Amino acid sequence: MTLTRRTDTLRLIAERLKLDEMRQEARKPGVGEAFRITIYHHDGHAPNSVATLRRLPGGNCKLNVSYDTLGRNRTYDFSVPLERHQKLLAALRLNKFDEMDDEPDLPYYGVDLWLVERSSGSFHHDVVLSPESARGHYRELVVAVRTYLPEAVREITS
Repeated sequence: MTLTRRTDTLRLIAERLKLDEMRQEARKPGVGEAFRITIYHHDGHAPNSVATLRRLPGGNCKLNVSYDTLGRNRTYDFSVPLERHQKLLAALRLNKFDEMDDEPDLPYYGVDLWLVERSSGSFHHDVVLSPESARGHYRELVVAVRTYLPEAVREITS
């Protein structure tokens, strides 16, 4: 499976959940920017998920987490304090997220994958990584997400 096919596979999770593409999310009226994490669990121990964080007018930040469960998809909504959103963005800048390529040397099978995306206006960037093998800036990205947006990576049982 090539990285392009991995990205396509991860994007299909959002499509199955009937979610808009990230480029469209950031262009919606009232959305200043959007951040998304799509999680693929290779062994099915938890449902795959898509978490989308939107910064709205007035400093409001809303997180929508959708789980791809068989027959009945589950969706949860959270309010995220602006301070946590700002800390997440600061961590992304510190780790040069907007310049990162996909994690090199990703195994072809047997690992969970994350597709991390950020969009604002016409800007869009994404990175594919495995949270278990992430090193350097990739590991720092995983730590930042788990620290500042834990609701986005919470696993549920199907």
